[in-house]
Amino acid sequence: MNAPLTTFLTHSVRLLTYATMTSFWSNSRIDLNSDTPITAILMIRRSALWFSCLTILSGQTLAEDAILRFPDVSAERIAFVHAGDLYVVPKAGGAAERLTAHAGQELYPKFSPDGQWLAFSAEYSGTRQVYVISVHGGIPKQLTWYSDVGAMPMRGGTDYRVLDWSPDGKNVVVRMNRLPFDERAGRPYLVPVDGGLEQPMEIPETGGGMLSPDGQSMVYTPIDRDFRSWKRYRGGRAQDIWVYHFNTHDAQRITNFAGSDHQPMWLGDQIVFASDRDGTLNLYTLPAGGAEPQESPKQLTHFKDFDVLWPSANADTIVFENGGALYRMDSVTAQPVKVPVTLQSDFAESLPSIKSVAGFIESFDISPNAARVVFAARGELLTVPAKDGTFRNLSQSPTARERSVAWSPDGKQLAYLSDASGEYEIYVRNADGSGQPKQLTRGSDAWINRLSYSPDGRFLAFNDEKKRLRLLEVGTGKIADVDHSRVDGFDSMTFSPDSRYLAYTKVSANNLPAIWLYDLNDGKTNLLLADTRPNFSPSFDPKGQYLYFLSNRDYQLTNSVYETNYLYTQATRIYALPLNHNVPALFGYQSDEALPSAKAAASDKAQVQIELAGADQRVEVLKVPNGNYLGLTAIDDGVVFLALANDPAAGAPVLKRYSVDSHETEDLIQGVGRFALNSSGKKMLVNKGDTWAIVEPSAGQDLSKNALNLDQLVLRIDPKVEWQQMFVDAWRILRDWFYDPGMHGGIERWNAVRARYEPLAAKLHSRRDLDYLLHEIAGEANSGHVYVEGGDLPSVKRVPGGFLGAEFETDPSGFFKISKIFPGENWADEFRSPLATAGIEAAEGDYLISVDGVLANTVKNPFQLFEGKADQVVEVRLSKTADASSGKVQRVKLQNSEIGLRYLDWVQSRRALVDRLSNGRIGYIHLPNTAVEGNRELFKGMLAYSNKDALIIDDRYNGGGFIPDRMIELLARQPLSYWKRRELDPQATPLLHHNGPKAMLINGLSSSGGDALPFFFKKLKLGPVIGTRTWGGLIGISGNPALVDGGMILAATFRFMDTDGSWAVENEGVAPDIEVIDRPDALAAGRDPSVEKAVEVLLKELEANPPKPVVAPAAPTEFR
Repeated sequence: MNAPLTTFLTHSVRLLTYATMTSFWSNSRIDLNSDTPITAILMIRRSALWFSCLTILSGQTLAEDAILRFPDVSAERIAFVHAGDLYVVPKAGGAAERLTAHAGQELYPKFSPDGQWLAFSAEYSGTRQVYVISVHGGIPKQLTWYSDVGAMPMRGGTDYRVLDWSPDGKNVVVRMNRLPFDERAGRPYLVPVDGGLEQPMEIPETGGGMLSPDGQSMVYTPIDRDFRSWKRYRGGRAQDIWVYHFNTHDAQRITNFAGSDHQPMWLGDQIVFASDRDGTLNLYTLPAGGAEPQESPKQLTHFKDFDVLWPSANADTIVFENGGALYRMDSVTAQPVKVPVTLQSDFAESLPSIKSVAGFIESFDISPNAARVVFAARGELLTVPAKDGTFRNLSQSPTARERSVAWSPDGKQLAYLSDASGEYEIYVRNADGSGQPKQLTRGSDAWINRLSYSPDGRFLAFNDEKKRLRLLEVGTGKIADVDHSRVDGFDSMTFSPDSRYLAYTKVSANNLPAIWLYDLNDGKTNLLLADTRPNFSPSFDPKGQYLYFLSNRDYQLTNSVYETNYLYTQATRIYALPLNHNVPALFGYQSDEALPSAKAAASDKAQVQIELAGADQRVEVLKVPNGNYLGLTAIDDGVVFLALANDPAAGAPVLKRYSVDSHETEDLIQGVGRFALNSSGKKMLVNKGDTWAIVEPSAGQDLSKNALNLDQLVLRIDPKVEWQQMFVDAWRILRDWFYDPGMHGGIERWNAVRARYEPLAAKLHSRRDLDYLLHEIAGEANSGHVYVEGGDLPSVKRVPGGFLGAEFETDPSGFFKISKIFPGENWADEFRSPLATAGIEAAEGDYLISVDGVLANTVKNPFQLFEGKADQVVEVRLSKTADASSGKVQRVKLQNSEIGLRYLDWVQSRRALVDRLSNGRIGYIHLPNTAVEGNRELFKGMLAYSNKDALIIDDRYNGGGFIPDRMIELLARQPLSYWKRRELDPQATPLLHHNGPKAMLINGLSSSGGDALPFFFKKLKLGPVIGTRTWGGLIGISGNPALVDGGMILAATFRFMDTDGSWAVENEGVAPDIEVIDRPDALAAGRDPSVEKAVEVLLKELEANPPKPVVAPAAPTEFR
């Protein structure tokens, strides 16, 4: 041992011995009256002190300094997850042993009944699957092979969630996301530990749950919102506890609380669960087998600061997480005790590393001489030379975030925002990196957005989230309020070349964008052009003669191919406003006279003169076809702009240039996402994909030859420092962007939320730990649609498996029999069923003999044969008999997912049920969301079933999307007239409508737009709403800034009100007119209670008011 280490250990032993001598003897469990030699006692204690010193050196971390998640307990151990890896620790606590160290996320450990094995899910093979591992470590054994649904947002959790083991230890109970109506919905399966095909349990849908001690029943929640963080939630997705009895095939609801009861556990004759009955999730207990539902559970824990999360239990002990720590209860009546845990890990994800930040550029600008560009990337200000020179990190501030950078017109300074003071303020600093930054603002009270310099460099214009447009004088720090909006924020702004005027876009009371003008000389604002047309994106030409802008003034009818209906597209054109009557028109009548040209009349030093009177009459349209344009920027002889395809999927944006001299438009660069011109307009910085280049604004530019070298754009990222900044930023984004400035309880409460959670930020050891913490912060907003989206997360390359679009069952032969082939709509790839496509010979009952030459009887699970083969063409041998030499080899293209096929099959089965129950009189339409797919299904259904006497609109499991006003407009259509043609029946206007009775089905998974649709349905009295209360999430999202590593915390920015001016739906949902619970036992038996009730109600309506055909009378014969 080297001398310094020996000295260190010697001093450490002395200090530890002195400090612990009293407790050393008083806490010793060694019996001094026994035969144990005193020297042995001293050796034991010396070893303990030596171990303490080694702990200091090894970097071990106490549980108080880490986030520990997803615990489970056996008779001897506790298992948990830290930073995506599995650990076990003695039940009483102590040093934890790490079992896994894969780059993916190992989650949901559950002990086998004998405590010797852990089942968990992991991403070793490129998809999430279920594994088992010895509690002593070793190589995990893979149990499942069916490709998971893929990555989902944090609120959606993951596929393959391990719930429990069967009491005999032969099967693992796993929640798998294989339900047809939602990729986040799941049901429990039994997975054989010895290998084999997983089998669905009777329970049709589940969140968390646990088997009874005898395995004959299961306590669970039919609704899953276990990954949702919305606290104190009272909408229709609030969970209740149910018990399903497998021997009698019936289900029992045992709680009926308006809030959340979830994560139930079965301990002897007690059922324990987490509930927020006191405002915080705590544990409660009810006797198993009591009456349904039970109203007064006994509270077991009384935490106030943090929720009880992910509780789990064995026969008598409960473990759970609270505030990132683990707690244990040794019986239902015991008090919770914190489990002391010591982790031994390198915590690699939290160590500083060198990273390229070229993919994290938040804002940018180009110097006036185009010699350098500046990027705000990963929270730092970085300048890069056009060709020669070095990369510079100007800010060098890892604890702060710099953003929204702008280069001063003289090239000497950079203006930017930084939160170095604790709030975002405006700073300037020398562009060459010399000197210290100068803070220009103090006490900012709102999130500041973009900065824009005046051409003389004296002023910075900016807008903020108090919907103010403001002007900052750089030299003095004085701020003037230019304007304030009560309709929307300020979009674009531009200074006149003499810095006297600021033109900007402001949305008027009629919701149309209008161009306003602020005069810096007199401080007055004026509407420049009439706000009866959408005018936006103003840009002064460098000579100060024209103001160019975009406007939607064209009304190009685009007709529907399905009905006589239309909309307006490609409405934008580019316009020019001569600023006064002395400025020549761009398109004056030509004559060979000695008249001054527009170019010659201009003077670089001329003061800009703007005449407000008659401005609308002076507007001219440039000779550019109508289209979808943005990013308009004026240059000396015209404008550059981005042209978007009418359908974004049709192609990338094109950067274009229009010349006012030649009146011609030329394409500059295809696929540009962002660009900025220098102050002279002679050079521009463009971004296409991963390439940044400085080019001229002319055609034929070679980006590769002019690309910036971003190889040096690397930073030393200290994750723990960055995570702390991101924690504060996320809290601040919610404070500054949430629809309610009071944050649902006052800013003092929101400040207290930060103070309560911020100590946890110091305990983070992984980026996903940060997401967990932000998820909890998001929940404190007490609102729907406050979501966390991951940023720079480590990930495993996904290698999905392929699918035949079929279900299998095991056969004694060792081969697998096809029990079901999903029907498809093979003209649409999403619904392509490989075994049902033309030319493939396959039938239910056939045997799967081999795949690519591998015999199916050599594997225990048929999906092993399709591992990693998504979208591939494989050779499949199918046979009518279980004979390896029989059958036919066929080439089949596999699917990459069965979600679409399962959904199609479910919808068709509902439709068939409605058809059978109504004798074909009632049509059925399911709406999966209110976005593209849901609108498509509604329109398809209206076309196909408008002739039915009645319609069922199924809004259950509707995932939301758009505000569904167009959808309800279609459903509400009534005939306005009829038209009679010779030999034909009368036809209605509008032709596409449904005039009969309707009913809408809802449940707790009818969400967001799926909440609004039944609300509108009820408001317009279109028919009864049947089912259970909807989700109740109608505070929507419209976008907000990202975090420094590209992650997001989405602030809900607009809230639903009814037409009486009252809050509605949010955190309550839409109540049904007729409550029908789709009971688990009924669904398991193949019934659909909501559909059955809707058919019953509609048939009664049809009986009471039978439809009457419209018959044209005889044509008139007498005329006078």
